[in-house]
Amino acid sequence: MRNSSVFVSFPLMLALAIGGAAVVSAPASAVAQAAAPDKKTRDAARKHYADGEKAFDAGKFAEAHELFKKANELIPSAHAEYWIAMALDKQGKEGEATAALEQFLANPSKDKAGADRVKEAEDRLAELKAKQTGEVNVITSPAGAAISVDGQPQMGEAPMIVRIAPGKRIVSISSPGYKDVEREVEVKAGERLDLNVTLELSEPPPEPAPVPEPVAPAPEPPPPPTPKSKVPAYVTLGIAGASTLVGTFFGIKALSAKGEFNDKPTADKADDVERNALIADMAFGVAITLGVTGIVLLTSDDSGEEKAQRARRAVTGSRPKLRIAPVIAPTVGGAAAQLTF
Repeated sequence: MRNSSVFVSFPLMLALAIGGAAVVSAPASAVAQAAAPDKKTRDAARKHYADGEKAFDAGKFAEAHELFKKANELIPSAHAEYWIAMALDKQGKEGEATAALEQFLANPSKDKAGADRVKEAEDRLAELKAKQTGEVNVITSPAGAAISVDGQPQMGEAPMIVRIAPGKRIVSISSPGYKDVEREVEVKAGERLDLNVTLELSEPPPEPAPVPEPVAPAPEPPPPPTPKSKVPAYVTLGIAGASTLVGTFFGIKALSAKGEFNDKPTADKADDVERNALIADMAFGVAITLGVTGIVLLTSDDSGEEKAQRARRAVTGSRPKLRIAPVIAPTVGGAAAQLTF
């Protein structure tokens, strides 16, 4: 229960109670200020204050509030301000009680109400402010950012209104692709603070490494040429050598037969001379043709058909009655002869 002696300690009432004894020793300015309220005003203030005490003790806090308020209007005092705040608090009017407590604690004469009441007022004001909230209207550009207050994520995305307990708070803003932002705000109970933030793009992601162009596979090397066989050349040259021997043999016989024909001319000897000479010519023709063909086979890298053509061109001096053609293949070499009689 409240101590009713508090009102008696009220400075002006105390001065009146002692019949002005304190006024005699006070400075002139203080005497003039203390004597300002007339008796009727003092009596009315005293009555309102006393009735306020009774109402407060009876739990009639609304009535007590009005009585303390009237007493304070007549003669302002820290005592009345204290009980005004307490009456509002008892009614559950936290916002008004907060303002009344702040007014009491701002009064230079608050210590005259007593150190215990000052401490009680400070503690209660802290409790009320902790229960009350302020609002921070967070607007981001672009919208859609996530919001945290003192590290606690908030439901929803900006733009949004965040209700926060009074005091200094750290508002964190984050959005994918943008730099994180932190802002310190001072939130006051029952007030709204607008926080507009333009987000900055974060560092662009590194460009992907260029995809190398597909490299066309290297063309397969051509198959190595089939090694040229020397056998056809050797066979052809061997036949050419044999033909040379045959031609020489029949050439000698033709010369011998001609000598005999000259010594004793007869028809048989004439036929022998002509036959041996013809065989010798054929043999030498074959020898020349195959000899040239063999040399071409050994020294040329041309195909078989080209070798045959070159061999034919090499045999242009043969007699009209004798046709000789080389026969060339990868594994065969030789000549074909046609004799026209």
